[in-house]
Amino acid sequence: MTELTRTLLGRVAEFLAGLSAAEVAALAEGRARLALLPAADSPVAAGRRPAAAEPVPRAASPAPAGVDVEGAHAALAAMSRRDEGTAYLASWTTRQLRALAARAGLRGVAGLRKAELVERIVDRTIGFRLNSTAVRQR
Repeated sequence: MTELTRTLLGRVAEFLAGLSAAEVAALAEGRARLALLPAADSPVAAGRRPAAAEPVPRAASPAPAGVDVEGAHAALAAMSRRDEGTAYLASWTTRQLRALAARAGLRGVAGLRKAELVERIVDRTIGFRLNSTAVRQR
């Protein structure tokens, strides 16, 4: 673990320690989330374009109400068969699937139909892992 990572985790722990029990529970249950906001003196907050070496924070699009995108991503990561993932996502709405696709890092999914979204998400999560395992076994 790098020093930067240790420092960051320390700051996150300090922040979480200052929250109420209800706020921590809301975070744990997915009813609230943390956001990264640029400091007031940062180039992004001042409206300046950062230098190439400075990362530009991207705002995450909010998950639809009632959807635990992180939990769903973790559940898919734990599945060992594509059909399990397809069945798991069958009851999701297209909007919910798009939020999950964004979490999985998929781009260009705005025009896809529900079945195509499910297939792409399953391929990116379960399929990627299965393909990687197959390649390592050769």
